Amino acid sequence: MGKRVTLEEIGKLLGVSAVTVSKALKDQKGVSDELRLRIQQTAAELGYRKSRRAHNQKIPRTIGVIIAERFLENHQSFYWALYQKLAERVLEKECVSVLEIISGPTEAAGMLPKLLEEKRVDGAVIVGNLKRGYMESLYRAFGGEIPLICLDSELGPSRRDTVISDNIGGGYELTDYLLSLGHRRIGFVGTFLTTSSIDDRYLGYVKALLERGLEAKKEWLIEDRDRESGALLGAEALRLPEDPKAETAPTAYFCNCDVTAAVLIRALEARGLRVPEDVSVVGFDNHLPKGNPDIRITTYEIDARLMAVKTVSRILKKIESPNDMGGITVIGGRFIEGNSARRIGPAVPFA
Repeated sequence: MGKRVTLEEIGKLLGVSAVTVSKALKDQKGVSDELRLRIQQTAAELGYRKSRRAHNQKIPRTIGVIIAERFLENHQSFYWALYQKLAERVLEKECVSVLEIISGPTEAAGMLPKLLEEKRVDGAVIVGNLKRGYMESLYRAFGGEIPLICLDSELGPSRRDTVISDNIGGGYELTDYLLSLGHRRIGFVGTFLTTSSIDDRYLGYVKALLERGLEAKKEWLIEDRDRESGALLGAEALRLPEDPKAETAPTAYFCNCDVTAAVLIRALEARGLRVPEDVSVVGFDNHLPKGNPDIRITTYEIDARLMAVKTVSRILKKIESPNDMGGITVIGGRFIEGNSARRIGPAVPFA
């Protein structure tokens, strides 16, 4: 008796996944008529025979995970933690995950992910912001063929299938906390237009200030990463106010992430300022790699586990229902008070 032909072997010959082959042979939705015919003809030519137990067998889905290399550097290991939660959830759902890291040169050259070009996955999750032009090319090439979903990033109003944390709400809550401690001069540390999460956290910061009749002064906005590469700056490279002890300098800073908050604390200490005695600092994520200041940073914790659960649920649904319209899923977080901020006066009243 000859060797039994598998779905994987048929898929490999045609450049499609085993799931696609299975759908075609079962006349299920999600496969074009032309491709369905090619698969059925190929299966017949190879002598494919359905197993008696085929209807009881579950074919594992293969989920691709695409992340820019800059997000996986040591000082940005929050994305490693997020990927691990994602991979764990994929495994729990009896599926397989495949990681592809997009290097800076690859992204700049517009070379699209191999796991999509080679059709090695049934769907893919894009973690964090890739450059907009690259994302546009990616969606034009594969958006109509392979289910895609974004995690911790947004693509704008034309494509809203994404899972994000409540960045605006968290930014508002942290800024509101500083205002409740009497701080009126609050700076923001983060580089606009490098990630959508930074932009949204800034919007929450601005909203809290506006409600008190305050403004986000341009001179109090400090960039924390290189605009071209996305790499975080060191403490010596942060452009603090010329005299951070002056009466016009911020008494508190809201940092877009805890890693940046730790870098800012080192920069302030280098200027002879103590946290929180002289300046208050809050962060975001509740994720701080080892080797950073021992101070407990007041922050807003992202529920990475729930984000992973929702993301895997959404991508599996898109695989099963190709016409699913998707939407934005916002995951709430929780405020965590540390010892990096102190009261300097009565709460700032609403305007």
